[in-house]
Amino acid sequence: MLVDVDLGLSAYANAKKYYDCKRSAEKKEHKTIEAAGKAMKSAEKKTQKTLKEVQTVTTIQKARKVYWFEKFLWFISSENYLVIAGRDQQQNEMIVKRYLRAGDIYVHADLHGATSCVIKNPSGETT
Repeated sequence: MLVDVDLGLSAYANAKKYYDCKRSAEKKEHKTIEAAGKAMKSAEKKTQKTLKEVQTVTTIQKARKVYWFEKFLWFISSENYLVIAGRDQQQNEMIVKRYLRAGDIYVHADLHGATSCVIKNPSGETT
């Protein structure tokens, strides 16, 4: 190990210079270790928070399936028949033209603006 000695300084001054360098290096090392510890704790907290958010997002995404008839007025009768009705004139037309099948029952009041209702027969049998 080589130690440079400044001949212009006394032995005490040379020793003090090297001691000061050693002390500042120790302080820097201590600060670096503390900063690394804080960074690790911060990273762990951030990881835990991200994991909790991901778990929350996955539970939120498990939504139920939306059925085709939910855009209309609808209910399921006590005999387990699906009854759908239009909210407006376009939906009334769509129900009659697109969803009315053989075996279904069509109900409509003889009033201006009355909604069209279709009682869906799941078995398809005519009565």
